[in-house]
Parts: sequence; structure tokens; C-alpha cells
Amino acid sequence: MRWNKTLAVGAALVLSTACGGVDDQEALESLPDFEGTSLELNADALEQDGAALIAQDLRETEAALDGEGAAMLEGARMEVKALNDALRQALVPLADLVKKTADAQPGDVLVYGPQDRANATFKLAVRKGVGQRFQWKLEARPLGSTDDTAYKLVAAGALKRNGEAHRGRGTLVISLDNLKAVSPSFAGQGKLMMSFAHFGQGSKSLAYRLANFTPNTAQHEAVTGAFVGHKLQATGVTRVRVLGAYNLGSTATSAKEKVLTSVRHIPGLGGRADLRAWGGDIAANTYYVGSACWDAQEKEQFRVLLQCTDGGRVESCTEVAGSRVGTVQDCRGPELRGDVTPPEGTGDDLSPEPGNPGAPDDVPADVSSEF
Repeated sequence: MRWNKTLAVGAALVLSTACGGVDDQEALESLPDFEGTSLELNADALEQDGAALIAQDLRETEAALDGEGAAMLEGARMEVKALNDALRQALVPLADLVKKTADAQPGDVLVYGPQDRANATFKLAVRKGVGQRFQWKLEARPLGSTDDTAYKLVAAGALKRNGEAHRGRGTLVISLDNLKAVSPSFAGQGKLMMSFAHFGQGSKSLAYRLANFTPNTAQHEAVTGAFVGHKLQATGVTRVRVLGAYNLGSTATSAKEKVLTSVRHIPGLGGRADLRAWGGDIAANTYYVGSACWDAQEKEQFRVLLQCTDGGRVESCTEVAGSRVGTVQDCRGPELRGDVTPPEGTGDDLSPEPGNPGAPDDVPADVSSEF
């Protein structure tokens, strides 16, 4: 079941108890859904990317990156799955809470809950802001607590709708640190702040700022940096740029490198990744760049990794021994061929990837609510 359907079902069960002119149905449809906020690498492989709606923990850890798929794709996919897992952990309580009756509150605020879940007690509030811009916040307190001052903000956001339910321009912020504070057994940590924009025919553009973020400290290295991505609904073409810490197979030991990867995927044709890596086994004042492509079944067709010196040009880099697979001409189409074109910088750039349908608004600087 997809999130927009879940929210629609929940909305049908809610009594319209709002006061002061708040349209309860519209408020519910102005909550975010998973489809509109999650990153996608391959629209034909949503479950692999963690973009299918499966409410469970991160299922693919670094140990599972066994080289069976395209290596550069697997590394990026691990980061995408981790981010999508955190989104699920925030949006599952939202979907459950909207099934409860809203109690009218002063100031045109609708409150859902409290509701106990496995790890905490949650409460959701939704407010109609200026110009049909809706704001919401999700709070949690320890299970068994009856103290309203024990609530901590775990997620919040806003949406200015474009007419469709759960679609438009908005923001979403999540504090896994606050969730852990009320539920010490929770495995995640850090903060996720994002901005999203939806366009006609289901296209989307997304930008995320991560701070010491991981949904599971035992399974995934914490990340501080920026992720961006978009999807063109008419063609299914996706592009993402993600940062992660994991071991590149062509380096000397299992030490983790910082890896910034740009990935594009064209349904029916295949995909390509370009990356920049530093740290780990890579010597100071040097870095690696690389490219790879795969077919529609994600079978690797080409891969190469180059060692470069700071300040040098890619053309002067040297090939890492044993890293080459095939040639760039083996890539399935001209869109997936071309020279190694690594992303620039060290992973804090929030600008969208080429071919985006439009940029979202600025990403929030921290986790806070607007009311």
C-alpha cells in the first residue's frame, strides 16, 4: 500500500471536528507522504532502493554489498535506503495517527492522538497557516508517561499545495536524537532536514541536509552532508547525488572512504554512476574518481577508478590497477557514455542535479516547528 492511499483511508475515518473554518479533509491531505518525499534510484526497483513502502528496519547493511550488483550503484543504494528508512520511521506514526479522531484546539489546530507505539507515545498537530499553507508537528514522549511536558519534537513540516493531495512545495524535518531521548533503545541518531517540490504529472525534486545521521548506528555509518535527487514522471528518469562512508573494493584495506556519488537511471536502458572519493586508504592530497554503467537489469557493463592529485585534471589521473571492467562504449546508450565526470566538492552542495524539473525551496537549517 502506498502512503497517499494510506493517508486517504485515514482521512475518511476522521470526524470533521475543526473549528474556526479549518477544513479537516484539506488539512489531512496537506500532510506529506512517502512517495512524495523519498529518493528513488531506479523506478523499476523501488523495493531495492528502500522506496517501496515496507515498514521495517534497514535490510541491507554494508556487509551485504557483496559485489553481485554494480559496485558503484550498490554503494549509493545503501545511502538511499538509509535515508528512506528514516522517512518511514517518521511517516508511519503520521499515517496511524490520522486514523484517530481530531480534537479541535484553539488557534485552528487539529490534534491527533496520543497513540502508543512500540517505542514511544506519539501526538500529531496540524495547523492551517497563511495562504493555504499547512504546518504540522509530530511529538513523542516515553511510553507510560502522562506528563505533557515530556513530549519532544521528532518531526515537523509544512506544505503549500499545488492542488493535488500531499503535493506542492514544502519542508520536512526529523530528529532521531529526540526520538532516542524518549526511547533509549531506538537505534538511530542525528537529524534530517529536507525541502521538496512537486510538479505536473508526478515529477519531484528533493534536497536533504543530514547531520550526524543514521537510522541504525550498528548497521550504517553516520553521515553529515547533502543529498539531492529528482524524478521525471513522464519518462521515469531519476538522478540523485549522495554522500556516504564505505569501503571501495579497489583500495588496500577495509577502511572506509568518503564517497560522493552522482547516479542517473533511464528505465529500459540502464544507469550510470560517477563518483569522487577521499580518506580511508586514499593518501592525503589525493583522491579517486570513477565511473560505471549497467544495463536495465543492473548488470555492470563498464567500470573504472582513477587516482588523482589535488589540483590536477582528470585527464592526468592514473588508473587504479584491477579496477577496470569493459569499456565505456559497452554502456547501453549514448546518454550513459562519456568521460569520467565526478561530482564536485565534498558533499555539502544542495544544488539540484542536471535535468531537474525545478529546484525546491531552501532546506531548513535545523529541526524546529513553525508553531
